[in-house]
Amino acid sequence: MTVTVVRKSPVSSDVTQKKLADWHVSMISVGGIIGAGLFIGTSATISAAGPAVLASYLLAGALVWVVMILLGRLARYHKGQGSFISHISGVLGQRSGFVAGWSYAFLWVVTGGAQAVAGGLILNDLFAIPAFAGSAALIVLALLLNTMPVRAYGKSEVILSVLKLLSLTLFVGLGVYWFAKTPDSVNLVHANLMGHGGFFPFGLWAVPVVVPMIVQTFTGCEIAFVASAESDEPEKNIRRTVLRVPFLVLLFYLGSVLVILCLRPWTDVHSGHSPFLLVMDYLAFPFAGSAVIIMTLVAVISCLNSSKYVVSRVLRELSDLGCAPASLAYSSRYGVPLRAVALSTVFEVLIVLSAVWSPSHVYAILLGASGTLILFVYFMVSLSCLRLSRAQALRATGLLASISALLMGFLFLVIPLFPESRLDGLIAFVFIALATGVSFRVLRSSDGDCAG
Repeated sequence: MTVTVVRKSPVSSDVTQKKLADWHVSMISVGGIIGAGLFIGTSATISAAGPAVLASYLLAGALVWVVMILLGRLARYHKGQGSFISHISGVLGQRSGFVAGWSYAFLWVVTGGAQAVAGGLILNDLFAIPAFAGSAALIVLALLLNTMPVRAYGKSEVILSVLKLLSLTLFVGLGVYWFAKTPDSVNLVHANLMGHGGFFPFGLWAVPVVVPMIVQTFTGCEIAFVASAESDEPEKNIRRTVLRVPFLVLLFYLGSVLVILCLRPWTDVHSGHSPFLLVMDYLAFPFAGSAVIIMTLVAVISCLNSSKYVVSRVLRELSDLGCAPASLAYSSRYGVPLRAVALSTVFEVLIVLSAVWSPSHVYAILLGASGTLILFVYFMVSLSCLRLSRAQALRATGLLASISALLMGFLFLVIPLFPESRLDGLIAFVFIALATGVSFRVLRSSDGDCAG
């Protein structure tokens, strides 16, 4: 089996490329995962499944963990060179890398734009700044952070991510304190979990139904495999990431949702409204509204920062693979792909404009479709690892890859069957079809065939 070799991006100095430390890699990944989706989006999953959403989070966490293991196997086989976009291209062929790479870049462009939109609304509530002006200011801030030397950028994301994790730790700690100090807290928790239709108010079927929504909110775990390419010890960081990032994400997501469900009846949670604010108000926390808003704003800035980072690196890698304009491969002497960063900024502004122009149509469709695409990318990762395992006679890896490919493929295909996500799934299918069609025009047919 042949493997595609990634060309080296042109930079002014070789020694300045790999600057990210171990924790930078992990925190950039955490930055992409914990955004407005946690502080507000959990309301949708709780409303859809009730207390049973806890089982959904465990199931989704297990699925993402399996994907992380497969990503790690691919990365180790390629000796930490390139991200999973290069690995897909090397194992399944350049055309597969083209479609997966542009799908992945698209979903993070939309995610970044969505974070900017959310941040603009927050700034409007806090300071009466026009929403578009606030969104533009946050995009400029992320642009400035992403044009800094790679290691300086990594430090900025560590600070933002640590602030988020400290906020969530405080939130969970307040829940534990309430449980320890409140008389009859055990009965109150039991009533909240079991007294409003039981633990499975929508039946057992609700558990798997919500899983695709949660897998989409976990999007970002794989950013570590993009960032590790710019670290000092990519293979070592990848091994740590496989163990560390899924644990951190599940701990803080599951811990936060558990506190919400234990302290308030799930029927009090309404989709689109922050359940964190609901709990903070119940606890009579001083300045509860402002505290949650600030927590959410920090999460938005951090997620936007990570989004721009991953889009720029994926665009550079696609250029290295011959799947994007060659100019996007250029990097400064500090290892920053400035042209790719600038292009990602243009895309984010377009997403914000779509929200201003048509918030309930174009913007909503783009946001829904982008979330669905992560399932497709995970499916492609699983297929790559499955083919690699067969070539290398790795039975355990092959079994995991087979299970992951079946589950991710199933989740991706059933999304259009649900009325609330039908349009999202169809638009995602259309995007993949368009990307495939474009690949036949852009790539030479001999290069697009699967590597055998």
